Amino acid sequence: MQHARLSPSGSVRWLQCTKSVEMESAYGNDTNSAAEWGTNVHHIGELLLKGENIVIGDTLQERGGESFIVDDEMLTCALDYANYVRGFIDDKSTVLIEETFDLSFIAPDTFGTSDATVVNDTTLHVMDLKTGRNLVYAENNTQLMLYALGALHKVESEHYIDEVVLHIVQSRVGHVDTWVTDVDALLEFEKFAKEQANSIISGNTSYKPTAKGCMWCKHKAHCDTLRTYTENIIKGDIDNLEDLDANVANNTHIKQILDNKDLIIGFINAVEEVALEKLQQGEDIDGYKVVESRTNRRWDKENEDKIEKYLVRKLKTSGAYKQTLISPTQAIKKLDETGKKYVEKLIVKPKGKPTIVPITDKRQSVSIADGFDKC
Repeated sequence: MQHARLSPSGSVRWLQCTKSVEMESAYGNDTNSAAEWGTNVHHIGELLLKGENIVIGDTLQERGGESFIVDDEMLTCALDYANYVRGFIDDKSTVLIEETFDLSFIAPDTFGTSDATVVNDTTLHVMDLKTGRNLVYAENNTQLMLYALGALHKVESEHYIDEVVLHIVQSRVGHVDTWVTDVDALLEFEKFAKEQANSIISGNTSYKPTAKGCMWCKHKAHCDTLRTYTENIIKGDIDNLEDLDANVANNTHIKQILDNKDLIIGFINAVEEVALEKLQQGEDIDGYKVVESRTNRRWDKENEDKIEKYLVRKLKTSGAYKQTLISPTQAIKKLDETGKKYVEKLIVKPKGKPTIVPITDKRQSVSIADGFDKC
């Protein structure tokens, strides 16, 4: 699939760190099995929304890609997404599936393809299917906001749009998120996006490390600005990192580290990936080597039938199998109303361990007085 240089999917990065576009150009485009799986699910979802009947075992081919066989997880994920989108469509809806929107008003040769766009009266819905397991949220999602701007410019001659709703559909992990905004706020974002794009085009760029922006940046493991930024956060007022101890950090320093936890961990993980690659290629990094990770013994999958028959014969069924109860959620789904009422009396929910989260988290704050022991 073709992508614009200032693509909506990469906007969380280039809208913040304008220097990243130049630095990432030195790295090739790569893909992985997870991305390919996601592309295939998107293709199934598109076909379903266009009225085609897809079943498990069908062989399909995404535009220009390799052919693939539809499996149960792919179809379930795509069906959940397609059914979600269909829930916003009626006889009066304007529906655009896998529509490529012109975004040249942001920067020349810029465009983006939205998974599903639906106009109902004065409301514009922009839906995006995500197939990863890391939760993605709709609020201020710059990728969807750029799609919404493209859709707004395309339909504004035929529709008066007053409200914009962004939707993230992650059916694979049971996550759906929406965010409502208005056209005025979207147009303010358009001004900001144009300014950042103009800075990139003119070469007036700068580094700006952020957790979201750096997450998928190909340059982050080699980024001196990110390294210095994370080092300064960790050090605080301490001159030497070797003297750093969690007990000497004051509350302001602790907050600064927690605020940047994802950024710091992301940088460390990226450096570790580069180190592994270098060591595997024969380069020397003083004090480190590559070994096989520890694993647990398991049955050979190709011989599972043979193993099962042998164990049942030798140990009988009671010795060969380990049975466990289904979960409370699974039980409630299967039982009738009388059964549900009975088992609900027998379900307990243990208290969770004390966990630090941002103040914006919706869970209620707890303290030692609530029955927790000090860690």
